[in-house]
Amino acid sequence: MKNIAWKFLFITVLTLVIFSYAPSGQAAPAQQANLLNNADFEWPYDSDGSASGWGRWFRNSSEDMFDDCTKGYRKRPNWSQETNPALIKSGGSSQHVGNMWDTWSAGVQQNVAVNPGSTYRFTVWVYTFASNNDFPGPSEGGLQSNVKVGIDPNGSGLWNDADVVWSGTINPMDNWQQISVEATATGNQITVFTSANYGVPGVNQCRKHLDFWADAASLVEVGPPPTNTPVPQPTSPPPPPVTNTPIPPTPTWTPEAPPTATAVPPTETPIPPTGGTICVNAFADENANGIKDDNEGYMGNVTFTVAQGTRIVGQGISTGTDTPVCFSGLAPGEYQVAQTVPGRLEMTTAGNTTVTVQSEQIVGVEFGSRIRPDDTGGNPGENPGDGSDGSAMPVPGDGEGDKGGSDSGPNLLAISGILLLGVGALLLVGIGLIALGRRN
Repeated sequence: MKNIAWKFLFITVLTLVIFSYAPSGQAAPAQQANLLNNADFEWPYDSDGSASGWGRWFRNSSEDMFDDCTKGYRKRPNWSQETNPALIKSGGSSQHVGNMWDTWSAGVQQNVAVNPGSTYRFTVWVYTFASNNDFPGPSEGGLQSNVKVGIDPNGSGLWNDADVVWSGTINPMDNWQQISVEATATGNQITVFTSANYGVPGVNQCRKHLDFWADAASLVEVGPPPTNTPVPQPTSPPPPPVTNTPIPPTPTWTPEAPPTATAVPPTETPIPPTGGTICVNAFADENANGIKDDNEGYMGNVTFTVAQGTRIVGQGISTGTDTPVCFSGLAPGEYQVAQTVPGRLEMTTAGNTTVTVQSEQIVGVEFGSRIRPDDTGGNPGENPGDGSDGSAMPVPGDGEGDKGGSDSGPNLLAISGILLLGVGALLLVGIGLIALGRRN
């Protein structure tokens, strides 16, 4: 009796051990190493107001411009640690830069050791607020914070170095937005910059609050950039079939009255649109390889911005279908194309790219993104601090149905609970049998 009881207990314990090591779901993909120091702008802060590991930069106009806000002057702002939870994206604080009543252009920067020839992506979450009313009142409509990020590939540490690669410009008023830029290192060090610019010539932007916040930054060695996808050109219709038309006999000459001249109104010939076209779309890069695979669909609610220099040419939002957002009638030249993703998504390709457009040419760009692996589900936009980003869900590709928000799902949890209860009951029975054997 004792031997049977001990065998029963051994099998029960072995079952518990095996069950404890059973896989609970698909392993999360490996995360790329973040090369930044103090990427979340946490305490301590230096005496100048910048987070540890970061430095300040700013532009300062001559004092003779400070008497007129429409001159778009820039006066040195203030840097400080932000601890208001509503203005923090990650951790316990964020980097604040701002002025009261004076417009400014400034940010923070950091030098990072890298491998020459490698390409790096700098990404940061940003938030701005501009108003005569105090926070959390909404920002005043029409004001521009002109936020961008940059990488100096030679690591000079100078924001005005000629070879700094800057992203496109966004205005993240009253909500957190992610912005990024890519560059290839030319030396063993690069410099990353955040930048906001409230000094707009010709516009009075002097307000009581002119603020900027940065948080949750990252610098990683990247994979493939967004692919320039060729857009198929429209095909010409086939020519009409040739028919054998009988030739009439040679006419005999017959005198007739001369025809009267009849005025024929000229017909208006439609003038085809001139200029080039950029078509942009976003795909659901579920495996985060930076390439749209055949089984991957499209991502909705991704904002596209096309700019030329500091001028924004146009903006559009992806529909989550294979129909791209197109910007037509573009003059030949270089254009910066950028994506801005809602809070539940993370980019899997570069956040921006530069394309060259020729007259009558169509250039295609596809950006990749996916739902964050640590996302807990629910409606997009419910996460604190994400603002009203709206819904952004991947659309399954051909032959792929809805997968849900988790590979394990509630059914696995229910089954696990039942199994644990069963094993626990078996363990109690085994202990009882041992006790019974000792009595006998």
